[in-house]
Amino acid sequence: MTVSPLSHWSAVWLALASLASAQDTLRERINHALEQAGPALLAHLKAASDPSKRTGELALAVLAGVHDGLDLQNEVFAKAVQRLAKAKPSETYDLALRLMVCEAFPAFPDRDDVSKRDAKDLLKHRHKSGAFGYGESPGGWDLSNTQYAVLGVRAARALGIKIERSVWQKVADEVGSQQDSEGGFNYGRNNSGFKAYPSMTAAGICVLAICRQELAADGQAPKLLDDRLARGWQWFQAHTDAIGSVKERWCYYFHYGLERAAILCDVQAVGGVDWYEQGALMFVEGQLAGGGWQSLHDGHPGGHLAEGRGDLVPTSFAILFLRRKFQKETGVVTPRNVVLAGLTAQSKSADIDACADWLVKRGKTAMPEVLQALRSDIETQRRAAAAALQGIAGEAFGYDAAKDATSNREAVRKAELWLLKNR
Repeated sequence: MTVSPLSHWSAVWLALASLASAQDTLRERINHALEQAGPALLAHLKAASDPSKRTGELALAVLAGVHDGLDLQNEVFAKAVQRLAKAKPSETYDLALRLMVCEAFPAFPDRDDVSKRDAKDLLKHRHKSGAFGYGESPGGWDLSNTQYAVLGVRAARALGIKIERSVWQKVADEVGSQQDSEGGFNYGRNNSGFKAYPSMTAAGICVLAICRQELAADGQAPKLLDDRLARGWQWFQAHTDAIGSVKERWCYYFHYGLERAAILCDVQAVGGVDWYEQGALMFVEGQLAGGGWQSLHDGHPGGHLAEGRGDLVPTSFAILFLRRKFQKETGVVTPRNVVLAGLTAQSKSADIDACADWLVKRGKTAMPEVLQALRSDIETQRRAAAAALQGIAGEAFGYDAAKDATSNREAVRKAELWLLKNR
């Protein structure tokens, strides 16, 4: 039977239309899942803000909040950020995650000082081999600590902190030398008796990909890293059944690690499997009625909440994966833009001026925030808003930042009328 060209192309278009429809449906499910997850994340942020809770769990939840679009206007998120800023982390995961928050969130309090201190402390957690253990001067190392440490050091470099080339070279050499004959990685050294598994292979790829980036930026990256990365992805081509599987060991931790590895290496599909689609399906289908997630196959779930809010760590990983905001390139973070909600009674004049300058650069789109801050109980926020109002509207309408909202009511009303006339 002969198929006409018209019939052939009709079939192709039907297949493409069906694929597009399926992708649209998945996107709708993802958006719905993220909308439902918001209250659960806030509940975890509130619970993790207790000083008795582990810093790393709080940092992971705050990072999820940053990627989810929360800002300091949200009282729960603001308190969580303040608690994280005041914490004194001592373990590798905790330091690394706070550095990742600093890199992703320009409004983090005392960002420069915190990141410099954390980077200095984190580098003390290197084993003599160059890889990382749990604490200072470790007697051994593991790939999970090393993965997060490298992410933290990468964030520190993006924040303008100088990292010696030898840091990247040593960790790349040590981790790369532990790749097994099939291209996979396990938790420790390849002679430990354990076989490679997905979460650690994703971790190994992530570490080597970051090292390749950093070494290339500071000279030439060894071609050996390209070969090792290719072999790592070849290992995954033979283990695609792990992608999207809730039964996989450390499955939520693994999928967020796979996302980072794939983004760093520009990998859209593994062995014909779209890793994001499969992973997203796993997450949206596993979401609890209360918006959170709970994994039976992740060893460290973090704080647990009732009413379907799930566990902190799986819920944070799910949101981070679904948001897909990890960046392949970080560059160097430009001077931070100080947001109004980040100003406190203790904020310095330089921060107030920086905040006002940023608002003026944004122009009339910033006016809703400016108008709200003109009524703030915090004088530093009123001062920044007043300066921004002058810069955007060309006049202050008689507003006096030293006075309270009642005294400034008429001036604020005039500013509101100006915005209505000049949208």
